Amino acid sequence: MKSNTFKEYIQPTVVLVLICLVMTFALAYVNSITAPIIADNTVKAADAARAELLPAASSFEQYDGELLVLEPDKVYVTDCYIAKGIGMVVTVNTSSFGGILTEMIGIDADGAITGVKVTAHADTKGLGTKAHDSSHTQQYIGLTELTETSAKADPAITPVSGATISSNGVHYGVYAALEQFKEVGGVN
Repeated sequence: MKSNTFKEYIQPTVVLVLICLVMTFALAYVNSITAPIIADNTVKAADAARAELLPAASSFEQYDGELLVLEPDKVYVTDCYIAKGIGMVVTVNTSSFGGILTEMIGIDADGAITGVKVTAHADTKGLGTKAHDSSHTQQYIGLTELTETSAKADPAITPVSGATISSNGVHYGVYAALEQFKEVGGVN
């Protein structure tokens, strides 16, 4: 029996390459349509979280000064929005059990915490995420200073038992936000 190289090898390869090219262009087209929508929704979600953390503010202005890096790739401020005369909301990335944890911290004009909200994480559901619940983060409200970067070592906070690393991640982020507030010099 005679082998037909074109039908056995070349034709299927050409068909697969064409399918890959068509799919690549289709995915690129869909991405060009959805990327701006996703970016807009991300901005809206961040604005809603800021309004939730600092409800007295009607508008926020992005701080364009120096953002703190307490530990490179582990604890650093990603953005800071100021509501003139009312307070600020600081977004911090910290190292947590599942990787990087992102949280937003509201601080009023007097330097007191108004709220803490974890917006992204990869911590273990159930146990590690207890450190993200409002029942845990409520204890930060009203504080103007944290003496330690570790939740376990700071007498102002009770860490979640069994979720020490996640508790420390949240705590260190709040600590960084308070330090950013001091660095900015308040909101007046």
